[in-house]
Amino acid sequence: MSAVNYSETIANATDYGVDIETVHRALASLKLTIVPFDEEHAVVAASFRPLTRKLNVSFADRACLSAAAVARLPVLTGDRKWENIPCPVNIILIR
Repeated sequence: MSAVNYSETIANATDYGVDIETVHRALASLKLTIVPFDEEHAVVAASFRPLTRKLNVSFADRACLSAAAVARLPVLTGDRKWENIPCPVNIILIR
């Protein structure tokens, strides 16, 4: 999981009144690999902007896609609009 998406997950949970430490502990229990958002990820995420602009894909979504692209792994999402993203990442819908 990209560090950008990890941060977004924690922030979104606070919107529902969950405190940061509780969310952080819950996520830590999943033993996820948190991938730093470095220069390579930034360039790849930026390269997805022209491909995703019309679909209103957020920066965090592009960060997720870039983490998958750099690692050469598929990405899992529940967001159906991702079906239409023309990028070189294998996008797997989970619902």
